[in-house]
Amino acid sequence: MMNDTITKSSCYVKRLLSAAAFILLAQQGYSQQVKPTPQPDLETDRPDQTEAASVVPARSIQLEAGLYFLKDKIGNATLNYTAYPTALVRFGILDWLEMRAEGTYQRLVVEDEIRTRANGFGPLTVGTKVQLWKENGFRPQAAAMAMVDLPVGHKAFKPEDPQLGLRLMFRNSLTEKTDLNYNLAYGWEDGEPVIGYAVSIGRSLNDKMTVYGEVFGDKPNGSKAEHSFDTGLLFLISPTLQVDIAAGTALNLQAPDYFITTGFSLRLPK
Repeated sequence: MMNDTITKSSCYVKRLLSAAAFILLAQQGYSQQVKPTPQPDLETDRPDQTEAASVVPARSIQLEAGLYFLKDKIGNATLNYTAYPTALVRFGILDWLEMRAEGTYQRLVVEDEIRTRANGFGPLTVGTKVQLWKENGFRPQAAAMAMVDLPVGHKAFKPEDPQLGLRLMFRNSLTEKTDLNYNLAYGWEDGEPVIGYAVSIGRSLNDKMTVYGEVFGDKPNGSKAEHSFDTGLLFLISPTLQVDIAAGTALNLQAPDYFITTGFSLRLPK
Protein backbone atom coordinates (compact mmCIF):
# COMPACT_ATOMS: atom_id res chain seq x y z
CA MET A 1 0.00 0.00 0.00
CA MET A 2 2.80 2.38 0.87
CA ASN A 3 4.58 1.62 -2.39
CA ASP A 4 1.37 2.42 -4.34
CA THR A 5 1.08 5.75 -2.50
CA ILE A 6 4.69 6.63 -3.27
CA THR A 7 4.22 5.68 -6.91
CA LYS A 8 1.05 7.82 -7.24
CA SER A 9 2.77 10.78 -5.54
CA SER A 10 5.74 10.43 -7.85
CA CYS A 11 3.50 10.45 -10.92
CA TYR A 12 1.65 13.51 -9.61
CA VAL A 13 4.91 15.37 -9.06
CA LYS A 14 6.14 14.48 -12.54
CA ARG A 15 2.89 15.71 -14.11
CA LEU A 16 3.06 18.94 -12.10
CA LEU A 17 6.65 19.57 -13.15
CA SER A 18 5.79 18.80 -16.78
CA ALA A 19 2.87 21.26 -16.71
CA ALA A 20 5.04 23.96 -15.11
CA ALA A 21 7.74 23.45 -17.74
CA PHE A 22 5.14 23.69 -20.54
CA ILE A 23 3.70 26.94 -19.14
CA LEU A 24 7.19 28.43 -18.74
CA LEU A 25 8.17 27.57 -22.32
CA ALA A 26 4.89 28.92 -23.68
CA GLN A 27 5.32 32.17 -21.72
CA GLN A 28 8.86 32.64 -23.03
CA GLY A 29 7.68 32.04 -26.60
CA TYR A 30 4.85 34.56 -26.19
CA SER A 31 7.19 37.16 -24.67
CA GLN A 32 9.49 36.85 -27.66
CA GLN A 33 6.60 37.35 -30.10
CA VAL A 34 4.96 40.32 -28.33
CA LYS A 35 7.19 43.39 -28.35
CA PRO A 36 6.63 46.22 -25.85
CA THR A 37 5.06 49.39 -27.18
CA PRO A 38 7.88 51.88 -27.90
CA GLN A 39 7.81 55.13 -25.98
CA PRO A 40 7.72 58.41 -27.94
CA ASP A 41 10.95 60.36 -28.25
CA LEU A 42 11.81 62.60 -25.32
CA GLU A 43 10.66 66.14 -26.19
CA THR A 44 11.19 68.97 -23.73
CA ASP A 45 10.17 72.58 -23.16
CA ARG A 46 13.66 73.54 -21.99
CA PRO A 47 16.18 75.07 -22.44
CA ASP A 48 14.80 77.27 -25.25
CA GLN A 49 11.94 79.75 -24.98
CA THR A 50 9.91 77.97 -27.69
CA GLU A 51 7.52 75.49 -26.10
CA ALA A 52 7.22 72.10 -27.84
CA ALA A 53 4.04 71.37 -29.82
CA SER A 54 3.69 68.01 -28.06
CA VAL A 55 2.48 66.57 -24.76
CA VAL A 56 4.12 63.97 -22.54
CA PRO A 57 2.86 60.38 -22.95
CA ALA A 58 -0.22 59.36 -20.95
CA ARG A 59 0.46 57.99 -17.44
CA SER A 60 3.98 59.39 -17.36
CA ILE A 61 5.70 62.19 -15.45
CA GLN A 62 8.39 64.45 -16.86
CA LEU A 63 10.63 66.68 -14.74
CA GLU A 64 12.52 69.53 -16.41
CA ALA A 65 14.85 71.42 -14.08
CA GLY A 66 17.86 73.70 -14.33
CA LEU A 67 19.82 76.78 -13.33
CA TYR A 68 19.34 80.18 -14.97
CA PHE A 69 21.36 83.40 -14.75
CA LEU A 70 20.52 86.74 -16.38
CA LYS A 71 22.35 90.07 -16.36
CA ASP A 72 21.06 93.43 -17.58
CA LYS A 73 22.21 97.02 -17.31
CA ILE A 74 19.41 99.60 -17.09
CA GLY A 75 20.74 103.14 -16.99
CA ASN A 76 23.15 103.36 -14.06
CA ALA A 77 21.74 100.21 -12.43
CA THR A 78 22.94 96.63 -12.97
CA LEU A 79 20.46 93.80 -12.50
CA ASN A 80 21.55 90.24 -11.72
CA TYR A 81 18.86 87.57 -11.63
CA THR A 82 19.41 83.90 -10.71
CA ALA A 83 16.92 81.04 -10.61
CA TYR A 84 18.24 77.97 -8.77
CA PRO A 85 16.56 75.81 -9.62
CA THR A 86 13.77 76.23 -12.11
CA ALA A 87 11.48 73.20 -11.96
CA LEU A 88 8.68 72.19 -14.35
CA VAL A 89 6.69 69.00 -13.71
CA ARG A 90 4.50 67.68 -16.55
CA PHE A 91 1.87 65.00 -15.94
CA GLY A 92 0.56 62.96 -18.88
CA ILE A 93 -3.21 62.55 -18.36
CA LEU A 94 -4.40 61.42 -21.81
CA ASP A 95 -2.69 60.94 -25.15
CA TRP A 96 -3.60 64.54 -26.00
CA LEU A 97 -3.60 66.20 -22.56
CA GLU A 98 -1.03 67.06 -19.89
CA MET A 99 -1.18 69.00 -16.64
CA ARG A 100 1.73 71.22 -15.59
CA ALA A 101 3.15 72.87 -12.48
CA GLU A 102 6.19 75.16 -12.39
CA GLY A 103 8.08 76.97 -9.67
CA THR A 104 11.52 78.31 -8.85
CA TYR A 105 13.66 79.73 -6.10
CA GLN A 106 14.90 83.15 -7.22
CA ARG A 107 17.51 85.72 -6.31
CA LEU A 108 17.45 89.30 -7.58
CA VAL A 109 20.29 91.77 -6.94
CA VAL A 110 20.09 95.39 -8.16
CA GLU A 111 23.29 97.43 -7.87
CA ASP A 112 22.83 101.19 -8.09
CA GLU A 113 23.79 103.87 -5.61
CA ILE A 114 22.65 101.32 -3.08
CA ARG A 115 22.55 97.52 -3.37
CA THR A 116 19.17 95.84 -2.96
CA ARG A 117 18.56 92.11 -2.87
CA ALA A 118 15.58 89.75 -2.72
CA ASN A 119 15.56 85.95 -2.30
CA GLY A 120 12.58 83.63 -2.29
CA PHE A 121 10.09 81.35 -4.03
CA GLY A 122 7.37 82.35 -6.41
CA PRO A 123 5.19 82.52 -8.19
CA LEU A 124 3.67 79.04 -8.56
CA THR A 125 2.48 78.52 -12.12
CA VAL A 126 -0.08 75.83 -13.00
CA GLY A 127 -1.90 74.95 -16.18
CA THR A 128 -2.42 72.54 -19.03
CA LYS A 129 -1.25 71.78 -22.56
CA VAL A 130 -3.56 70.24 -25.17
CA GLN A 131 -2.50 68.49 -28.38
CA LEU A 132 -4.65 69.92 -31.19
CA TRP A 133 -3.51 67.83 -34.17
CA LYS A 134 -0.52 65.98 -35.59
CA GLU A 135 1.68 67.08 -38.47
CA ASN A 136 0.37 66.14 -41.91
CA GLY A 137 2.24 67.35 -44.99
CA PHE A 138 2.44 71.13 -44.91
CA ARG A 139 0.07 71.28 -41.93
CA PRO A 140 2.19 71.71 -38.76
CA GLN A 141 1.76 69.81 -35.54
CA ALA A 142 -0.10 72.09 -33.13
CA ALA A 143 -0.82 72.43 -29.42
CA ALA A 144 -2.36 75.04 -27.12
CA MET A 145 -1.38 75.91 -23.56
CA ALA A 146 -2.90 77.93 -20.75
CA MET A 147 -0.89 78.77 -17.61
CA VAL A 148 -1.78 80.83 -14.54
CA ASP A 149 0.73 82.56 -12.26
CA LEU A 150 -0.67 82.30 -8.73
CA PRO A 151 -0.06 85.06 -6.15
CA VAL A 152 2.03 82.90 -3.80
CA GLY A 153 5.65 83.16 -2.73
CA HIS A 154 7.99 86.04 -1.93
CA LYS A 155 6.41 89.47 -2.29
CA ALA A 156 9.16 90.62 -4.66
CA PHE A 157 8.27 87.92 -7.21
CA LYS A 158 4.60 87.04 -6.85
CA PRO A 159 1.86 88.94 -8.74
CA GLU A 160 -0.86 90.72 -6.81
CA ASP A 161 -3.54 88.75 -8.67
CA PRO A 162 -3.57 85.56 -10.76
CA GLN A 163 -2.14 86.21 -14.23
CA LEU A 164 -3.16 84.18 -17.26
CA GLY A 165 -0.84 83.29 -20.12
CA LEU A 166 -1.98 81.70 -23.39
CA ARG A 167 0.22 80.15 -26.06
CA LEU A 168 -0.14 78.43 -29.44
CA MET A 169 2.68 76.10 -30.48
CA PHE A 170 3.52 74.71 -33.93
CA ARG A 171 6.15 72.42 -35.44
CA ASN A 172 7.14 71.60 -39.02
CA SER A 173 9.62 68.87 -39.93
CA LEU A 174 11.82 70.49 -42.57
CA THR A 175 13.95 67.36 -43.05
CA GLU A 176 14.45 64.10 -41.18
CA LYS A 177 16.95 65.87 -38.91
CA THR A 178 15.72 69.49 -38.89
CA ASP A 179 12.62 70.90 -37.20
CA LEU A 180 11.08 74.36 -37.19
CA ASN A 181 9.20 75.27 -33.99
CA TYR A 182 7.31 78.53 -33.46
CA ASN A 183 4.99 79.99 -30.81
CA LEU A 184 2.57 82.87 -30.45
CA ALA A 185 1.81 84.06 -26.91
CA TYR A 186 -0.63 86.42 -25.22
CA GLY A 187 -0.84 87.14 -21.51
CA TRP A 188 -1.11 89.72 -18.77
CA GLU A 189 1.43 91.26 -16.39
CA ASP A 190 0.23 93.59 -13.65
CA GLY A 191 -3.10 93.79 -15.42
CA GLU A 192 -1.55 94.92 -18.73
CA PRO A 193 -1.55 92.75 -21.90
CA VAL A 194 1.71 91.33 -23.26
CA ILE A 195 2.17 89.70 -26.66
CA GLY A 196 5.13 87.46 -27.46
CA TYR A 197 6.69 85.14 -30.02
CA ALA A 198 9.43 82.53 -30.32
CA VAL A 199 10.95 80.81 -33.37
CA SER A 200 13.48 77.99 -33.10
CA ILE A 201 15.28 75.76 -35.62
CA GLY A 202 16.78 72.55 -34.24
CA ARG A 203 18.98 70.01 -35.98
CA SER A 204 19.99 66.53 -34.83
CA LEU A 205 23.72 65.97 -35.21
CA ASN A 206 23.37 62.27 -34.38
CA ASP A 207 21.19 60.00 -32.24
CA LYS A 208 22.35 61.77 -29.06
CA MET A 209 23.05 65.43 -29.82
CA THR A 210 20.81 68.27 -31.03
CA VAL A 211 21.68 71.94 -31.55
CA TYR A 212 19.29 74.85 -32.01
CA GLY A 213 19.18 78.56 -32.70
CA GLU A 214 16.29 80.78 -31.65
CA VAL A 215 14.90 84.29 -31.72
CA PHE A 216 12.20 85.38 -29.29
CA GLY A 217 10.67 88.47 -27.78
CA ASP A 218 7.66 90.15 -26.25
CA LYS A 219 5.99 93.54 -26.14
CA PRO A 220 4.29 94.82 -23.00
CA ASN A 221 1.46 97.28 -23.50
CA GLY A 222 2.80 100.83 -23.84
CA SER A 223 6.46 99.75 -24.03
CA LYS A 224 8.90 98.93 -26.80
CA ALA A 225 9.36 95.31 -27.84
CA GLU A 226 12.26 93.21 -26.55
CA HIS A 227 14.06 90.86 -28.96
CA SER A 228 16.71 88.26 -28.04
CA PHE A 229 18.69 85.43 -29.61
CA ASP A 230 19.97 82.23 -28.04
CA THR A 231 21.57 78.94 -29.03
CA GLY A 232 21.98 75.67 -27.18
CA LEU A 233 23.02 72.04 -27.15
CA LEU A 234 20.95 69.06 -25.97
CA PHE A 235 22.52 65.68 -25.19
CA LEU A 236 20.42 62.52 -24.77
CA ILE A 237 22.03 60.28 -22.15
CA SER A 238 19.27 57.67 -22.36
CA PRO A 239 15.81 57.51 -24.00
CA THR A 240 14.34 59.16 -20.88
CA LEU A 241 17.20 61.42 -19.67
CA GLN A 242 18.58 64.53 -21.35
CA VAL A 243 20.99 67.29 -20.29
CA ASP A 244 21.29 70.72 -21.91
CA ILE A 245 23.14 74.03 -21.96
CA ALA A 246 22.24 77.31 -23.67
CA ALA A 247 23.19 80.99 -23.78
CA GLY A 248 21.51 84.08 -25.19
CA THR A 249 22.06 87.75 -25.86
CA ALA A 250 20.02 90.89 -26.61
CA LEU A 251 19.08 91.93 -30.13
CA ASN A 252 17.98 95.43 -29.08
CA LEU A 253 18.47 97.80 -26.16
CA GLN A 254 15.20 96.86 -24.46
CA ALA A 255 16.16 93.18 -24.02
CA PRO A 256 18.37 91.83 -21.18
CA ASP A 257 22.09 91.89 -22.00
CA TYR A 258 22.69 88.13 -21.75
CA PHE A 259 21.67 84.93 -20.00
CA ILE A 260 22.93 81.36 -19.57
CA THR A 261 21.14 78.22 -18.47
CA THR A 262 21.86 74.53 -17.96
CA GLY A 263 19.77 71.66 -16.70
CA PHE A 264 18.27 68.23 -17.29
CA SER A 265 14.99 66.57 -18.24
CA LEU A 266 13.84 63.20 -16.93
CA ARG A 267 10.77 61.20 -17.90
CA LEU A 268 9.43 58.43 -15.69
CA PRO A 269 7.94 55.77 -18.01
CA LYS A 270 4.54 54.11 -17.66
